[in-house]
Amino acid sequence: MTIPLPDLRSTWRLGQALAQAIATHGPLPILLSGPLGAGKTTLVRALVEHLPGGDQAEVASPSFNLMNRYPTLPETVHVDLYRETGAALGEELEDVLADPQVLCIVEWAERLPVGVVPSLRLNLNFQGSGRLLHWSAQGDRGQAVAQTLAAVLGVATP
Repeated sequence: MTIPLPDLRSTWRLGQALAQAIATHGPLPILLSGPLGAGKTTLVRALVEHLPGGDQAEVASPSFNLMNRYPTLPETVHVDLYRETGAALGEELEDVLADPQVLCIVEWAERLPVGVVPSLRLNLNFQGSGRLLHWSAQGDRGQAVAQTLAAVLGVATP
């Protein structure tokens, strides 16, 4: 599914819609991709802010330390693989991705090793002065989150 994000407000609305979908269906891995400056960290900030406890979080790109944890409900782990080269996942990251109680959001998800299956993949790209979001879901919970996300955003699902 593809939708335009013409301005920053629409990216924040997307973050709020994701928070609502996660509140309904529970956490799952969210894999983000897109070029530098496409709005990946902005989307994470918007999502975290709309989760319970998000007002206590200071969302920043974890480019240099790989992983940030935020005091939200559910706990959010924000991963940035920009500096990674496709090596095997560290044990901590593998555990976080597999933990059904943790919302794991991975920026530069295309750098995950082959075989890591996402539940929800979001790709942000530039479109004029705004952005274009393409998303796909895998698994039952991923499909449920995608359906709720579409409903909250008011877009038709294929």
